[in-house]
Amino acid sequence: MERSIIANKKECVKVLAEKLEKAVSFYIVDFTGLNANGMNNLRRKFKNNKFEYFVIKNSILERAGDNLGLEEIKTVLTGPNAISISYEDPIGPAKIISDFYKENKLLTVKLCYIEGKWYSSDEVKKLAGLPSKEVLLGQLFNLINNPVNKFVSLLGNILGNFVRVLDAIKGVKEEEVKDQPRETKNVKKEEVEVKKGQGEKQEKKVDKFEEEKHVDKVIETNEEKQSDEKKESEEKKEIEDVKKKKGTEEVKKIKEEKK
Repeated sequence: MERSIIANKKECVKVLAEKLEKAVSFYIVDFTGLNANGMNNLRRKFKNNKFEYFVIKNSILERAGDNLGLEEIKTVLTGPNAISISYEDPIGPAKIISDFYKENKLLTVKLCYIEGKWYSSDEVKKLAGLPSKEVLLGQLFNLINNPVNKFVSLLGNILGNFVRVLDAIKGVKEEEVKDQPRETKNVKKEEVEVKKGQGEKQEKKVDKFEEEKHVDKVIETNEEKQSDEKKESEEKKEIEDVKKKKGTEEVKKIKEEKK
C-alpha cells in the first residue's frame, strides 16, 4: 500500500514537471475561502480560455520544482495552493485571476513564472492590465498594414484626379465643337457635297465602261456567228460540187459503153 502511494506520488511529480517544462507561464495562487461553487466556476473560466487549473499538494509542487531547478517555488509552499498553466498566452491567466478577484475578493497570486522570469503578486496585477496576445497581434497587424492602407488611399486619390482631368478635357472639346463658326461648318458641308459629286462621277464612269464592254462582247459574238455561217455555207457548196462532178462522170461513162 505504501509503495503504491509512493509510486503514485512519483508519477504526479513527473506529470507536473512535464507540464511546467512545456508551459510559457504558470501561476501559483492561494484559494483560501473559495467554496465548491466558486472553484467550479473558476475552473470553467480557465478551461474556456484553454488554460489548465487544478489544486496541487505542496510536496508534489516542491519536488517538481526541484526536478526543474525552480528553487523559488519553495518560498510559497505554505497554506493551500492551486496552479494555473498556460502553453500559449503567457498573461491570459493573470487577467482571469484579476477579474475573479474583483468580483469575489478571493484568489490571490503568490508567484508567477513567465518565460524564464519570476513575477510577484503586485507585478502580476500590472501584467493583467496589458492587452491580450490576440489584441497585441491585431495592433501589430494594423501597424504593419497602415502604410499599405495609406498607399491605397493615395493611389485612389491620384486615379480620381486623373478621371476628373479627363472629364474636364472632354467638356472643353465639346464646347469647342459647339462654338465653331458657321463658315467652318458650311465649308465642311461643301466638302462633303464635292466628295459626293466625285463619287457619282466615278460611278458613271464605271457604268459607261461596263456598257462599252458589253457592246464589244456582243459584236464579238456576232462576228463569230457570221464566221461559222460562212464556213458552213462553203462546206455545203463543196458537197454540191462533188455531187455534180460524180453525176457528170456517170453520164460520160454510159455514153462510152453504148458506142
